Amino acid sequence: MTNPQNNQNSSRSRVKDLFVIFILILVFSLILEQTIRFYLFGADSLSYFKMKSVGSMGHTGYLQKSNLPDVVYEFKPGIDSYFKLAGFKTSSQGLRDKEYSLEKPANTFRVAVIGGSFTVPAGVEIDEAFHSILENRLNQEYKDLNYEFINFGVSGYRINNKIATLKHKALKYNPDLILFILDGSQFTEDEEKEFNPKSKKNQFFQSFIYKLISKNKLFKNDNKHQEFLDKHKAGLNQLDLILKELSNISKKNNVPVCIVVLDHDYTHYELSGEIKQLAEMNNLYHSNTIPSFQDTNIRDLTIYNIDIHPNAEANRIFADAIYNDLKIQSLLNKK
Repeated sequence: MTNPQNNQNSSRSRVKDLFVIFILILVFSLILEQTIRFYLFGADSLSYFKMKSVGSMGHTGYLQKSNLPDVVYEFKPGIDSYFKLAGFKTSSQGLRDKEYSLEKPANTFRVAVIGGSFTVPAGVEIDEAFHSILENRLNQEYKDLNYEFINFGVSGYRINNKIATLKHKALKYNPDLILFILDGSQFTEDEEKEFNPKSKKNQFFQSFIYKLISKNKLFKNDNKHQEFLDKHKAGLNQLDLILKELSNISKKNNVPVCIVVLDHDYTHYELSGEIKQLAEMNNLYHSNTIPSFQDTNIRDLTIYNIDIHPNAEANRIFADAIYNDLKIQSLLNKK
């Protein structure tokens, strides 16, 4: 005859065992998660404030709707936080940059830099951004002229947002040169016509286990690269129309526009040649950073292993390439 007391004790023992197994699995998962975080981010993985910044811009709460036509959205002013582990501050004008007066100071050569996330640049300290490097380098070389590179880049900007930013924001600063950035060689994205704010998320609580497992798809996907090239080559006719509009803006405002292919992926080199031809056909200046990355490994040039955005070293190479192209085309002096 079965003893009820024994059955009860046996049930309690099984529940206890399951609870212990659950605790062990939980502890193992947490240890594994932290190990992966340390592998990916080093000592930064121990910072709550930095780790909660590792994610997409759309979930940070840093964006707001813009009242300007086709700009659609912009950074909020006065942000002082982190994004993708790097310090992230915006000016009183909502620019990820230091403060610049709307009125151009005397004896100043002003450059408007317009682009997307590579231009921001995501995950890079602002003093290590290519445009900051260019500004500092030129101010050291030319003591008789003050250079200002004003960053109008915003994460996620498409071509229509960039052109609208040029028209309604950048030109108000009376620039002497406009760097119109094609971040990652991209120019065929769907237009961003409406701001749909996403819910703010604390990225600290996401898991990086799956992200690490799938990281090879980010860097090693030949089909994806071919799809990228095919899609963008098909969009060259649309790009031609865009460049014609930029050419008209340049003539109307008497300010040179330089189309900058800002990319650290050498597999896009063929595409960059097509862009150069279209820029020249539309009487626009051109700079291409891709040739500087011929003998590099893209894995060494990203902010971390699961994010394709260029790191500080890539930005240094960007700055050197753009500097040389601007010098050759005599774009760094007042006309």
